[in-house]
Amino acid sequence: MRKDLMLLALVVFLLTACNSSKANKNAPSQAAQAANEVKDPEGNTALLRAVNEGNTIEVRRLVEAGADVNAANNTGITPVMNAAGMGNKEAVELLIQKGADVNHRTPGNYTPLMQAALVGQTEIVKILLDAGADPTVKDAGGRSATTYAQDQKHDDIVQLIKQKSPAQSAGKR
Repeated sequence: MRKDLMLLALVVFLLTACNSSKANKNAPSQAAQAANEVKDPEGNTALLRAVNEGNTIEVRRLVEAGADVNAANNTGITPVMNAAGMGNKEAVELLIQKGADVNHRTPGNYTPLMQAALVGQTEIVKILLDAGADPTVKDAGGRSATTYAQDQKHDDIVQLIKQKSPAQSAGKR
């Protein structure tokens, strides 16, 4: 019930801000600022909720309104991390284009690349690597994106990571 009330309050605020945009040129940025500041109990912003729902239209609207693409929830998860794990190519590309940190780390040192590698999102792994994701990062348990891919038998991802970082992968066979 509390989530519903918070979402309703956010919607009312955003509608009010958008409706008054004719009188106030700063209304879209104020709406985006509100979307960034209003978080649910788990710390999710409107953008992260839209990503989690797979609502790419809303993701685009929020990003274009200036939502913070790097706003993390209480556990350190960012929109690009969840979009990567869900295989939402359009959202991943949009978030990266708007400045999402492909090397963001949760408190446990978990990255978007690790998330995509774990769940077998080969195309997303390629996009992240092309955008500068570091495949050598290790989480708090000493596991890398390659380790996650190997454990899940995602051999195509293991090979892709090795191709993108041959010097780093050569000694890890």
